[in-house]
Amino acid sequence: MNRRLFLRGICGAALAVPFLNSLVRSARAQEAPSPRRLVIFYTNNGCLTNRWFPTIENGAGSVTAASLETVQADGKPRTLAPLAPYAAKLLFPRGLAMPLNGLNNKVDGTVHFDPHDQGMGSKLTCAPLDPAGEHWALSHSLDHEIARRFNQGTNKIPLVLSVGNAFTNVKGIVSYSASSTPFAPVTNARTVYSSLTGLFASGSETEADHRVARGESIIDLVTHDLNALKARKMSGADRRKVDDWLALLRETEQRVLPSACTAEAAAALGVTDAALTAAGYPARGGGFGGNSETVYTLGSEMMIRLIALTMMCDNNRSIVLQWPGFVTFKWDGISHTHDHHGLSHRNGSAATGGQCVSGVLEQIHEIDRWYAGRYAKLVKTIDSIEEGGGTMLDNSAVMWLPELADGNAHNTNNLPIVIAGGAGGYLKQGVAVNLAGGNLAVGNSEASCAGGGEDENNSGNTGSSGGTVPLNKLYTTLINALGAGTPEWVPVDRFGVSDAVSAGFGGSAPSFTTDGAGNVIDGPGISNPGELDAIKA
Repeated sequence: MNRRLFLRGICGAALAVPFLNSLVRSARAQEAPSPRRLVIFYTNNGCLTNRWFPTIENGAGSVTAASLETVQADGKPRTLAPLAPYAAKLLFPRGLAMPLNGLNNKVDGTVHFDPHDQGMGSKLTCAPLDPAGEHWALSHSLDHEIARRFNQGTNKIPLVLSVGNAFTNVKGIVSYSASSTPFAPVTNARTVYSSLTGLFASGSETEADHRVARGESIIDLVTHDLNALKARKMSGADRRKVDDWLALLRETEQRVLPSACTAEAAAALGVTDAALTAAGYPARGGGFGGNSETVYTLGSEMMIRLIALTMMCDNNRSIVLQWPGFVTFKWDGISHTHDHHGLSHRNGSAATGGQCVSGVLEQIHEIDRWYAGRYAKLVKTIDSIEEGGGTMLDNSAVMWLPELADGNAHNTNNLPIVIAGGAGGYLKQGVAVNLAGGNLAVGNSEASCAGGGEDENNSGNTGSSGGTVPLNKLYTTLINALGAGTPEWVPVDRFGVSDAVSAGFGGSAPSFTTDGAGNVIDGPGISNPGELDAIKA
């Protein structure tokens, strides 16, 4: 064989290898199933439930732009109007309640922790709290369950973020890696950015990009040389070498992962060193630079962009963005003098009852609408990124999960929950589903302080009745939604424990089945395991 011709053919194929990334970005995107992810947007202190829910609580046509935007009969605007453009991609599972609602907050008649402890500790774990010590939850949380099962490679922990400084006690921790093991959130967006930069691939456009756009294979770049080589008289061993090289090249084309995880993609999202600094995230150390306004406006915007970039890099399929509950809103046209927690109590303090803060309901509504705008921004950002035959949102479940329903009543039944995205077609979209039956209504959030004056007594029942379907069942459904994207997935039928567990504790902790790490994996309270079939597509 002519050595020069052989080398020309083989080296021509070898020179094609650097172009494979751009080819596979196109080819692989069509062949491989897109990853499925769970993103949790977690807020504290409840909301004005009567302004939050869609105007229709169940069935076809229940979620439309009009059902989210329509001004109420009393002339007051609705909370979720910012989500109107995405109505067709929203699911409202109605009638869900947090497990252990009203339970294990008393042991032998003694109050051990307040509802906010349980609202945080039990929310993602669906497990009771330890009545002693720091009151940590007695199991791991949903975000860790998802990360362990579905994250790629060796990274088996979720990405948990907090806007602003996070508390380090039970009132500030929503994520648990194991029983009595709180998992602190990341508060500096630069830390997240630094973890992604090592994954960036070159985004430089090449000749291959143009050819790929026309549907050509990378081997087309060297086809002439390879054909000329194969036409030469050669031994069977030499011909096998050429065929083996072609097979290797084809296999490499199929194996290289597609990626939009580039510095160029980050910059297009607005994630750069300069933007991080402007958003209040220092180059060195933890915590924040700047002030609260910077952190909650530019800083939260940066967190949202980094969530999208993390998803584009497939660096984590389990993401939580939590917001602190004790913050005074003084930005974006809002100018409050009381923190969110105090306003949720209607009296401006951590106490209950008392006199109403003047105009308190409208102040709470301003906060609710601001969070709705942030959630809508998160949904919009994820929905703007093409993936497979749709968008990244179509392959994800982006859930707004509250600590409480009404912040004054501290109730955790009939929770206001919305999920954007269908998790790869597993979940219904554009609909509200009454899982509890009967008339759920929207709660009594304006039963107190409706007059707007300081002389009013905060004594009305602001909670709601009904809506007691265990939240565990939603989490089971979400776990299976992500698992359905993998051929080897065996569906699960439970997560955590439900609210029938050891009412009042009876003076001692209940008995649970645990795994080797001490995580609660079953308990006497799961009497109705399984998914929520009514929300499945």
